[in-house]
Amino acid sequence: MSPIYAASEDPADTEKAKIDDGLIVRWYMDAICYGRYPIDVLSYLGKDEPAVNAGDMSVISEPIDFIGVNYYTRNFASTGNPWDVSSTGNQVTDMGWEVYPDGLCELLCRLHADYNVCKLMVTENGAAFKDEVIDGFVNDLERQSYIQNHIAATLDARRLGVPVDGYFVWSLLDNFEWASGYEKRFGIIHVDYETLERTPKASSLWLTKYLTGAI
Repeated sequence: MSPIYAASEDPADTEKAKIDDGLIVRWYMDAICYGRYPIDVLSYLGKDEPAVNAGDMSVISEPIDFIGVNYYTRNFASTGNPWDVSSTGNQVTDMGWEVYPDGLCELLCRLHADYNVCKLMVTENGAAFKDEVIDGFVNDLERQSYIQNHIAATLDARRLGVPVDGYFVWSLLDNFEWASGYEKRFGIIHVDYETLERTPKASSLWLTKYLTGAI
């Protein structure tokens, strides 16, 4: 999930942002928490609206222990030219995603305000960068900064009263990343895909110190 912003003040972009939010946030959250799909998204889907059988929504909206939130970046909706990710001047990852920690705090606060879930957990958060092993070490300071700032954003949400009780980095190891295959590296531990040798990166060493209270 991610916050969705209109790419411009054009009413068409504002409407698209609402629909995009409906497709990636409200579609799931409304069903889980309220036992219904958002009406505006159903109207948007038209003939592609899914069939809902008797009892389906009752099963979908059974009580849950927590909501798991996967967050990597924010998104912009446009009916014209695609939004230029470099336009904000913020750092961009190897996936072409803007680094925007504030979006995580915003998302957690919004989910708490709109759905009043008993517990939230950040179940995926991380970044791909072009890592290089030099003299047996990977100095991935960009990833370290990303993780550090997103943990801070999670704690900001906690201080604002959001019941977020967990944060998980994606990922422990470099691995097969869906359509990107082995090209993109998200791990805090480097994997040599030829030898399978594993090398802790600077980000993992920082996280170890952080979690043990050494920093």
